[in-house]
Amino acid sequence: MTESAYSDSIKGAMWMLAASLCYVLSATLTRYLAGSYPVYELTFLRCVVGVMVLTPLVLRGGLGQLKTAVFPLHCLRTVITYVAILLWFYATTEVQVADFFAFQFVTPLFTIAVAAILLREQVGAKSWLAALIGFAGVMVIIRPGYIPISLGVLAALGTAAAYAFVNTCIKVLSRHDSPTVMTFYVNVLILPLSAIPAYLTWKTPVAEDWPVLIGVALFATMAQFCVASSISLADARIVQPMNFLRMPIAAAVGFMVFGEFPDLWTWFGAVIIFGAAWYAVQQGKKA
Repeated sequence: MTESAYSDSIKGAMWMLAASLCYVLSATLTRYLAGSYPVYELTFLRCVVGVMVLTPLVLRGGLGQLKTAVFPLHCLRTVITYVAILLWFYATTEVQVADFFAFQFVTPLFTIAVAAILLREQVGAKSWLAALIGFAGVMVIIRPGYIPISLGVLAALGTAAAYAFVNTCIKVLSRHDSPTVMTFYVNVLILPLSAIPAYLTWKTPVAEDWPVLIGVALFATMAQFCVASSISLADARIVQPMNFLRMPIAAAVGFMVFGEFPDLWTWFGAVIIFGAAWYAVQQGKKA
C-alpha cells in the first residue's frame, strides 16, 4: 500500500467512525421525541436542514460542480434514500437504540447481494455462507416464535436493506462527484418527494422541541456526508469495521439517556452478525 493510499485509508476509517457517532446521536434524539411527530415531517425537516447546511459549501465551491453525468443515478439513490429515512425514523421510535444498530450490522451482508445483482460483482460461496450466518444472527436477536416480530424490527431490517442499495449507489457516484455534491443532491431531490406527505401529516412543533428536531436533522446530514466521504476514500474492507462501533456507542448512549441496555441475546446475535460481516469483508479483500 502506498503512503497516499494508507493516508486515504486512515481518513476513510475516521470518516466512518464520525458517521457512526452522528447516526447514533440522530437516532437517540429521534427516540427522545418518542414518536411525537410524523415520520414524513421528520424526513422533510431533515432535508430542509441538510440543504441549508450544504448550500454554503456548494456555493463556495461554485455551482459548476453540480454538473453531473450520472443524474439518473442520483435520482435512483434519492428514492431509495427516502424510503430508508422513513423506515429509519419509524424504527428508531419503536426499537431500542442499541437493538436498532445491531440490526444495521447486516447492511454489509445485504450489500453482497446488491453488488452481485446490480454491479455483476463475483461473489464466492464463502461470502454467501457469511450472509447466511449473519441472517442466523438476526434470528438470534428477534427469536421468532418466542418474541413477536414487531413492525419496528421489520423497519430496522428494511433500513439495513435500503442502505445497502444506497451504499452501492454512492460507490458508483463517487467515481464522478464529490461527497458534498452527492449529499446536496440527495437532500434537494428528497424535498419535493417529502413535501406533500409532510404537509398532509404536519404537526406544528412546540418551541422546546425545535432544538431536538434540528439536532436530528443536523446529525443525520453530517452522517450522510461522512459516509460519502468515507466510501469515496477507501474500500469497504477498511472502513466497514468502524461501522460496527455503532452498537457499543448506541448501548452506552441508550443506557445514559433512556436507561435501556440490550439483553444477552442481542449481544450474542450482534457478535454473530459482526463476525459474519467481518468475514465477508475479508473475502472481498481477497477477491
